Amino acid sequence: MDNKYKLFCEAMDTLDQGVNLINEYDSMLHDYGGEIMFQAESQLIKAIGNTPGITASELARKFNKSTSAYSQLIRKLKKKQWIIQNRNEDNNREYKLSLSEAGKKIYEKHQAFEEDCYNRAFYMLVDINEEDLDKYIKIQKRLNDAFTLDVNESKKL
Repeated sequence: MDNKYKLFCEAMDTLDQGVNLINEYDSMLHDYGGEIMFQAESQLIKAIGNTPGITASELARKFNKSTSAYSQLIRKLKKKQWIIQNRNEDNNREYKLSLSEAGKKIYEKHQAFEEDCYNRAFYMLVDINEEDLDKYIKIQKRLNDAFTLDVNESKKL
């Protein structure tokens, strides 16, 4: 086995460790100023906060999930009075989503928390230059293309 392939295997093992940590983090409950929620809920609040008026189908496309899965999550957050649905005047079958006052508070706390996390990670990479970061992005995009092929191939089984 040549050295480049060994390094690639080490990179994939390291990526797997990161994926496992991300999965663990995403499955945990999070506290945003006294509001306890799962990552999927906070991601939905973030997406609506970033794009007021977004629809369930647009969210589903953005996160590559089914519209029905997002409709259930939307109902849950609406019941908690964190989001508001307003009928789309251009399409009677759709609802535009926005945050309630309570949802906006969660959004702000989530944004502050995420900014702290990003800053911590950014400063841990202080010795990584822009060129190396650019190379990482390029490599990750290529790997994502390969992973997409793997997913599509597995769907055929």
